[in-house]
Amino acid sequence: MKVLYDHQTFTGTQYGGISRYFYELMNAFAGRRDIEFELALKFSNSEYLRDVNYSHPVRYQQFANNPRANQVFSRLNRLYSSTKLGKGNFDIFHPTYYHSYFLDKVGKKPMVLTFHDVLSEKYGKMFPVLGEGLSELKQKLLKRADIVISVSEATKRGILEYFDIDEAKIKVIPLGNYLDKPTLIGQTTLNLPERYVLFVGKRDYYKNFVTFLEAMTAILLKDSDLRLVCGGGGTFSNEEKRLISEAGIQDQVLYHPIFDDTTLVELYERAQVFVFPSLMEGFGLPVLEAMSCGCPVAVTTGTSFDEIADEAGVYFEAESKDSIKDAVEKVIYNQTLQDQMRRLGYERVPLFKAETTAQKTLEVYKELANA
Repeated sequence: MKVLYDHQTFTGTQYGGISRYFYELMNAFAGRRDIEFELALKFSNSEYLRDVNYSHPVRYQQFANNPRANQVFSRLNRLYSSTKLGKGNFDIFHPTYYHSYFLDKVGKKPMVLTFHDVLSEKYGKMFPVLGEGLSELKQKLLKRADIVISVSEATKRGILEYFDIDEAKIKVIPLGNYLDKPTLIGQTTLNLPERYVLFVGKRDYYKNFVTFLEAMTAILLKDSDLRLVCGGGGTFSNEEKRLISEAGIQDQVLYHPIFDDTTLVELYERAQVFVFPSLMEGFGLPVLEAMSCGCPVAVTTGTSFDEIADEAGVYFEAESKDSIKDAVEKVIYNQTLQDQMRRLGYERVPLFKAETTAQKTLEVYKELANA
């Protein structure tokens, strides 16, 4: 049985949740005798693929920030994927994103589609950059797919709400914890504050950072020893700097780059609480990462986060500054609660293993191959 993955999510980006997902799948399958796979990719700057033995794309880092160059390399990759599809040397096709270039090329071969979220459907009008207008394309892909993998029950509910699809085609396969946790016991390599609240990742659009920042302002102004550390996601924009300065908390809000998994682990381990105020996430991998590092989590209610954290999390309404503020204060000023959340978080983590994600995905492939 041979699976063909295409280029889409690996073109033009160094890192990303979706490319990490497919990278981890391929890593799990590499060397197994019951599955072969091929990644149809010629050009990529993906850091995930830098040292793997199953793909050797040409890197074009000197042009990485050039939109026109990225378009050219994307077209070349699409041409390469189309050629691979045309040759038909595969049993199952698993595209890595939502472009439709392959619909007239995959023929009658079985196709698996992983569906990550319904962000563009729910928030596309509010944030057109998320892909307003993609729904028609996604509907075509959902119709063509033989099996649709949903990364959470919340995403499955969204698929059924926004699209016309037979529910029997959808299989929920949650993501696993991909964060390698080095042994850092007693080690502190980063210059971090003694007490801080942690935010990780991008801060724009549906990430809801501005509302979170406003909620944190009231806490920081009362607690001069507390800090807010923003890990990764790029340095603060001019607008963010203005908001932070006008709030009078410029000395308490810090940016910290994420160099590698070791950096991320230490950020989680030393934080009093990790806060994830996103309006929606398909799965919410950082919640799982934080719990695996013994970090209490305060997260948006009514999303996929409930499935991950369950009783290990403290929940808030994402659009309510007061709700966020109350949740954060509930955790940071209660050591007993923090200890309890760490224990419950550690109990949740084994339920979401990367090996389980790969094994259940392999079962989907085998089901189609034997149909």
